[in-house]
Amino acid sequence: MKQELFEEIVNKSFNSPYHKLLKLELVELGKGMAVVEITVDESILNALGIAHGGATASLCDTAMGVAVRTVGALPTTVEMKVNYLAPGPIKERLRAVGKVIKEGKTIIVAEGEVYCKDRLIVKSLGTYFDLKK
Repeated sequence: MKQELFEEIVNKSFNSPYHKLLKLELVELGKGMAVVEITVDESILNALGIAHGGATASLCDTAMGVAVRTVGALPTTVEMKVNYLAPGPIKERLRAVGKVIKEGKTIIVAEGEVYCKDRLIVKSLGTYFDLKK
């Protein structure tokens, strides 16, 4: 990945008000992949006292979208499927890994996985449109 794109992702693309609201942290970047983390605190709990599905879906979408950005696309989400496999407990750190699995001319497909420690708790598949095209 070019240094210019790396800096743009870290300083601009990832630094949105929504990412700040959820306290998402970008922890790793590579061509076609990104790792984003969040700590489950009271601000993202549902009524059952676990991470709200919307927060974990946002975590997945962000990891996948940033992974798509690393290949030079300017992504917007077209479609996303999320399978919730286990809850995200309070005070735990969740780690989302996004990977590009298919680059087309205008459509990019990515997969996302969210882990709590070593346990897979969310599996996601996303389709992104490249706004540059």
